[in-house]
Amino acid sequence: MCGENGSKWKTYLLESKNRISTKRTTGLSPYELVFGQKAVLPIDLEAESYLGVHWEDVSTTADLLQARTEQLPRKEELIEEAHEKMMEARLKSVKYWESRLAHRIRKPLQPGELVLVYNKSLESQWGNLFKNRWNGPYRIYAASHTKRFYLRGVPLEEEEEESKEEEEEKEEEEEDSTSDPGGEEEDSVNLPSENLRGNGNGRIQNDV
Repeated sequence: MCGENGSKWKTYLLESKNRISTKRTTGLSPYELVFGQKAVLPIDLEAESYLGVHWEDVSTTADLLQARTEQLPRKEELIEEAHEKMMEARLKSVKYWESRLAHRIRKPLQPGELVLVYNKSLESQWGNLFKNRWNGPYRIYAASHTKRFYLRGVPLEEEEEESKEEEEEKEEEEEDSTSDPGGEEEDSVNLPSENLRGNGNGRIQNDV
């Protein structure tokens, strides 16, 4: 990583630490998953640990290739082992959060049910602090296995308002159609204002 300039080792120390550190979910380090073996540190060579390579036994290129060939099958085993541990860690995480949020977990929503949609973006908008963050109600018309729900594009309230307007228009049309268009119209006579007077009981009387 440092190349020919060994004085830069401090710059890559944290990155190197992250690559050789064992992860809790997989039980292995990123270095092991890539190369199929643990990282050999200078301390391993100095202390002659089992990670150190006995270079006296490697005298030719064929010996070096053979040593590497023996490491490759181990890499596949490490990847499978890491995958199993990662899935176990995910299941434990799911059980933990389900137990912690048991009071908030309800039965899965089904198509046809009415829901309210929470607009989380309004939480960080200072100009809309007092704006209603719940939209709807909406009706679920489809749901996927990943708990993704598909709602109608128009809220139910707007649908009801539109249906009410349509019903009122239909009622007005029915009233117009039920009225007798061909009936006899009453004769109307235009009388001068001097021929109309009150009779004392709130009615208008015709003197003609």
